[in-house]
Amino acid sequence: MKIRLYTPSDVSQLAAIFEASVMQGSGEFYSFAERSAWAYIEGEIRSENYWLERLKGTTIWVAEADNMLVGFINLKIGADSEIEAAAEVECLFVHPEYARSGVATSLYFALFEEVKILALKRLTVEASYLARPFFEKQGFRSIRRNEHKRFLNAADKAQGQAQVLVNFSMTLAL
Repeated sequence: MKIRLYTPSDVSQLAAIFEASVMQGSGEFYSFAERSAWAYIEGEIRSENYWLERLKGTTIWVAEADNMLVGFINLKIGADSEIEAAAEVECLFVHPEYARSGVATSLYFALFEEVKILALKRLTVEASYLARPFFEKQGFRSIRRNEHKRFLNAADKAQGQAQVLVNFSMTLAL
């Protein structure tokens, strides 16, 4: 496996990793409707343009194995950096076929090398049920449970019928 920095030509593979990770990898923790509301925007697949915009201004690492991308992680410097040097692990997704094979750990270690160079004092993450044990193993602690409303489609949105996705705000003092 090789870890390298992302290039915009990787975006379609990142989108596919995200969709597979959410739809296949999170089934133990989230219902099909919850995963669909998370993976799609009102029933539509997240476009390459969505991902290019979402990842703008962040540093992204990708994992390559078997001549394809199998995971990604990104680091977003925090808005409260004037108070303390802080950043957020915004995304960490691994294709389910490569789950529990060291991909997430390798990606996190690449990100953490950058964190050390930047002399950050704190990392945060919004972790799913699936990701929370991984981040706890890295020393993060949960500070609150969050509920986010997401809609399967425009009709559900108009009727206020949201899926409620649970995740956890976590922090790591460095």
